Amino acid sequence: MTFDFNALIDNWPILAKGYWLTIVVCSLALVLALVGGTLLALGRLSRLKFLNYISISYIELFRNIPFLIQIFLWYYVLPFVGFRFPAAVVGAIGLSAYGSAYYAEIIRGAIQSVPKGQLESARVTGMSYTQAMRHIIFPQMLGYLIPPATNQSTSLIKESSLLSTITVMELTMSAQTVQAATYDYVEVLVAIALLYWMTNETLSRAARKLENILQPYKQRQRKADGQRPRPINTQSTTS
Repeated sequence: MTFDFNALIDNWPILAKGYWLTIVVCSLALVLALVGGTLLALGRLSRLKFLNYISISYIELFRNIPFLIQIFLWYYVLPFVGFRFPAAVVGAIGLSAYGSAYYAEIIRGAIQSVPKGQLESARVTGMSYTQAMRHIIFPQMLGYLIPPATNQSTSLIKESSLLSTITVMELTMSAQTVQAATYDYVEVLVAIALLYWMTNETLSRAARKLENILQPYKQRQRKADGQRPRPINTQSTTS
């Protein structure tokens, strides 16, 4: 058995178009999910019982229903109630709604990781709650937010492959189209696996660099650890 590169070269425009649609849909969904997750996290932390109840209900609902079921619900229920969108738009809506529930808990945990005294001190100086969150809490919580948010973002990109079930011509659906035409299953699967890996690896590396920029003390700590002499083992050995 030989690896047929011609199957990939001849059908690369189809795969490239699907990959581009995956990037567009995931980018839109990630932005919307972060915005929605932030609002849900603030509602989750709110002292208003009404907002708190709505946020908790949303989070628990979307976290406990499989994403595949959610996609089908969005795809069939929206036209049923009179809203008709292209499959790609429905996919972006479904991804963002699903991701918002997870980002909400990540953001809530990051906010609560900042010592409460920071918020109290800001309020004492005359800042409003919104000003304190914007200028004091949010900048400090980023270090706690980026690692788990990156993991969730990569998971969301991988979940986007399920959009092929509602006929979104993203990367996985494009690969299935090429496979049906060429019967070169292994070559196409390896190609899209590498594309997904490359996308998530690029995102992870960018997130690590952003984390170092936002937390310069980590770089100083690494340099200090590198320059610190290793302890000498003074214990004598016996033969």
